[in-house]
Amino acid sequence: MISISHVDVIYDNADEKVFDDFSLNIENGDFYLVFGKSGSGKSTLIKLLLKEIDAKRGSVFIDGRDITKLRKSDIPFYRREIGVIFQDFKLFQDMNIYDNLATSIMLTGGNGRDAELKITHVLNMLGIDRFHKRFPKELSGGEQQKVCLARAIINNPKILLCDEPTGNLDPTSSKELLQLLKLVHNQGTTIIMATHDIQNIKEVYEDGLYKSITLTDHDQ
Repeated sequence: MISISHVDVIYDNADEKVFDDFSLNIENGDFYLVFGKSGSGKSTLIKLLLKEIDAKRGSVFIDGRDITKLRKSDIPFYRREIGVIFQDFKLFQDMNIYDNLATSIMLTGGNGRDAELKITHVLNMLGIDRFHKRFPKELSGGEQQKVCLARAIINNPKILLCDEPTGNLDPTSSKELLQLLKLVHNQGTTIIMATHDIQNIKEVYEDGLYKSITLTDHDQ
């Protein structure tokens, strides 16, 4: 499903490459964890797959399409096929949870009836249906991140990208979110998660559930 081949990434005004001849293959349905210390390229990998940054060299194929060659006008449509969770929640603070989710659906071409059915389903699946009338400020960090997970999967993406999703959570909330990610993965979603939360992952995920890579500085 995802094939990154001989990629170089260097940020503007940087002296050294973040990725130097980097390659990685992720199969359909994988739960792939990306470990590494700060600066090793975990978030860069997520941005590369989201087409937020471009490789200076190499190819990035997703479902047989080289996204390095996408036209700028096609990028928003490409991103509709991918779910994303960030470390900081990025919820609309002036909207309740239902409207946050409805806005996500409308922005990707959905309608009101479509929104109601999808929101009801995803909130029930994640066990957070009681949150629908609340505003983000009324929820804990862990609860907000569960809402972010609902937003990320509400349009049934094939791929879910998670950039340090437990980074701002306490251990209990982290484990709860990781359990929900396991549920999403069991339904066939390919998940790529950049994380440093090794201890909680070992407690929640059994051997064989996930594959992993540990990035080092200027990975090759």
